[in-house]
Amino acid sequence: MPPRPRRSLRRRALVGGVTMLGAAAVGGWATTAVQRRIAEPHPLPRPTAWPLLDDASRLNPTPIKGVVFGAESPEATATRFTPLLQRIAAGQEPALAVSGTRHSMGGQSLLRDGWVLDSLPMNAVAVDADGKTMRVGAGTTWQQVIAALNARGLAPAVMQSNNDFTVGGSISVNCHGWQTNSPPIATTVRRLRVLAADGTIVSCDASENAELFGLVLGGYGLFGVLLEAELAVVPNVVYEPAFTALPTREYAATFADLVYARASVEMAYGRLRVDPDQFLEQAIIGTYVPQPDSKGRVLPLPEMAVDGVARTIFRGSAGSGSGKARRWWLEREVGPWLAKPISRNVLLNEPAALFGNRTAETTDILHEYFVPQARLWDFVAQVKTIVPREEGDLLNVTVRDVRRDSRSTLAYARDDMFGLVMLFVQERTVVAEERMQRMTRSLIDAVLDVGGTFYLPYRPHATAAQLRRAYPAWDAAMAAKRRLDPAGVFQNELYRRYGNA
Repeated sequence: MPPRPRRSLRRRALVGGVTMLGAAAVGGWATTAVQRRIAEPHPLPRPTAWPLLDDASRLNPTPIKGVVFGAESPEATATRFTPLLQRIAAGQEPALAVSGTRHSMGGQSLLRDGWVLDSLPMNAVAVDADGKTMRVGAGTTWQQVIAALNARGLAPAVMQSNNDFTVGGSISVNCHGWQTNSPPIATTVRRLRVLAADGTIVSCDASENAELFGLVLGGYGLFGVLLEAELAVVPNVVYEPAFTALPTREYAATFADLVYARASVEMAYGRLRVDPDQFLEQAIIGTYVPQPDSKGRVLPLPEMAVDGVARTIFRGSAGSGSGKARRWWLEREVGPWLAKPISRNVLLNEPAALFGNRTAETTDILHEYFVPQARLWDFVAQVKTIVPREEGDLLNVTVRDVRRDSRSTLAYARDDMFGLVMLFVQERTVVAEERMQRMTRSLIDAVLDVGGTFYLPYRPHATAAQLRRAYPAWDAAMAAKRRLDPAGVFQNELYRRYGNA
């Protein structure tokens, strides 16, 4: 059956979770038992009684030596950690990984038999409403940021579509959101303060210590502990949502008509149909336009409640072709009529956990592929073959507008791209993991063949050759890592997998 022609849909698709998927992981939160603070003034850390940590994949139970905690101020954190950094450099302690809420999926915030820094106490927030900037600790969650900004009529300029990530984590993966005509978060960062391997606090921006600045943006905590960031903010606003259904083949041209040709559109995303009947053949584009005279107002910020119906519909589509078809029909035909005007902060203030996988047998695994806009359908056509061949249970595909990033060293958007966020449900078995690895490598080959890249916060299934092809600056970045941190003080499982490969 050919896809139905595109048509306008009136409002935001409520059912199916419009804002549930970010550029980082959902579901199955990692072990959080290690929450003991060190009571003495500035002692060396000591092993914890709980030797395992995991991340959002629920596939990485990792033995560690212990967890150490940051402090609210950068100076206090530096004072607390300098003795440990010195002992690591001297070979007397294992290396240190930096973590926030551990939403990554491939050990990027973990280190086997090493120390893990918990950044959550580093959560100070200072807002400069006149200068349209904020200065925040790296462990601050976006939920905390939104609350502080909302009280002043402001909102984040760029963040993921969920609020339960830390700012430091977002910068370390160089996240993007569904803000239109926008590069990743790196372009909104005005200044960083970083704890270097020798225990000094280094300030950096695009002109001062510019090399370190570019390395830390999307550097996965390998170049120092991000202590504090100054970022741009924008006025909060009330949006009117609108939706258009279309064949996926027409996505790039239609998106240009709906978004690029209309300067008033500030937020946009796409969704692809995933049921077997018309797998990836149909799409919806949602756009958000500000209401007149609503910019900068102090607006209500209600607490996000779990929508039991929406969650049931979404989770019920896992492993079910009919469930996926039903969800698509509801999102396309019913959801737009239920949607209402919504503020920017409310739109962003939703935790990924609302729709997360809570079963013991399976887990949710994210992929993301960045595709040159003119080659979107070429890549999707390959996905249509690869995923069924490997029996992948693709639960959701969200499409994001990601503009060229010229600031971060390990840039994934070296041109204007569409980011395709894919959510798979996977059994927690060796066989399923092997199948996922095989499928992932095929998908990476497909995106590389159209001139695209893949995102690094997820499962470490890429070969070293694939990683270098996607990130041509990888070897230079690792050489800089060894020059700036010759003792290998800062490490994680991503570095152990690819740093010297």
